[in-house]
Amino acid sequence: MITAVRVPAIARDRHFLALWTAHSVSTLGDALTTLTLILLITERTHSVAAVGGLTVIIAVPSIVIGLVSGAYVDRHNRRRTMIVADASRAVLLAALAILTLVSPALPALYLIALLQASVGTFFNPARAGLMQMIVPADEQVRANSLIQTTTVIGELVGTTLAGVLVATSHTYWIAFTIDAATFALSGVLIATIRGIHSTPPGQQQTTWTAIVDGMRAVRSSPALRALLLVFGALTFALSPMAVLLAPYIVDTLHVSTGWIGVIQAGDTAGNIVGGALAAVTARHLKPRGLIIAGMMTLAALIASLTWATTVAALLIAYVVFGLLTVTIQTGIGALTQTEVDNALMGRFIGLMSITPGAVSVLAMTFVGSLCAAVGIRTVFLISGGSLALGTTLAWRQFHRATRQGAQPRARERRPLT
Repeated sequence: MITAVRVPAIARDRHFLALWTAHSVSTLGDALTTLTLILLITERTHSVAAVGGLTVIIAVPSIVIGLVSGAYVDRHNRRRTMIVADASRAVLLAALAILTLVSPALPALYLIALLQASVGTFFNPARAGLMQMIVPADEQVRANSLIQTTTVIGELVGTTLAGVLVATSHTYWIAFTIDAATFALSGVLIATIRGIHSTPPGQQQTTWTAIVDGMRAVRSSPALRALLLVFGALTFALSPMAVLLAPYIVDTLHVSTGWIGVIQAGDTAGNIVGGALAAVTARHLKPRGLIIAGMMTLAALIASLTWATTVAALLIAYVVFGLLTVTIQTGIGALTQTEVDNALMGRFIGLMSITPGAVSVLAMTFVGSLCAAVGIRTVFLISGGSLALGTTLAWRQFHRATRQGAQPRARERRPLT
């Protein structure tokens, strides 16, 4: 007798499928454009500083206007905001494709990159708010695991496609045109999401009042403070890892640089496996437990890199590393969706977007001097210890929230069809 496979409700929901697909194609396009821009600027300037300037420009909007855009999203229709953001980015990418045909100056490339990143600060919190209205609380782990997995795959495909297109066609406009098309497709998909009341209450507030009220709400909630602490600790511990991998392989293990790509591929494979496992076992996973257990294990793994003296050991560690990071991010995403009031979602996501930029700068400021003073292996121990400490503090905040009887606020949700 053949038993029919039960398809999860979320996989049959056309609104989530539209949102998920829109996110997936946009992620691919973003990765395609980012690497293509780096290659273009490298060819035009042959300057590492110019490429570094692009990285800074892309990071600036989330830090500078993240809270402002979040406050805007919390007072306006999320669906309409996403459609306008996608249309704007499609136009910007089309303009960039045209500019590449006439040898654009570096400031013009920077300006378009800045505008595109600025528009993205409105899209992401709007997507989080809309997703919360579409996906029931008991399906958030599965939904976020799918989002995380396709993010990894989209970034991998996008960067690979960028390299292939530039290498084979020796042009850049094709990649930017493809990205413009992904944003246009994303906008069309979002437009199909109908019947969702996606305008939160509190539209009459001024931007400043909305920001102040949002900060007070976060400060008064142990669960939300814990989420920010988790995200900050994770970013602080992970920021040095990408920078330290190459010198650790070359200068400490004394092996070929060719292994760097292999080990990074192991991290990506772990991401995909971890996301798939979280999606399959979602019903049995609790976001708080997923986060705390995952971060403590990850802290031990980072510290254990001190004793990874072979490439094989480092490869295995990075596979597990990728598996853990994607499951932790899944837990963070799911818990954000269940703990944050929908009317506050934009401002909270805006605050979350500020965290990685600020914390990464702090971490990278110290990593160089630390490596010179105590060595890379000791820095691994420090990173693992800082993550364990941050996790312990976050656990205490979660425990306080439980003692206070903090529960997700009731929200009207549309039944899955």
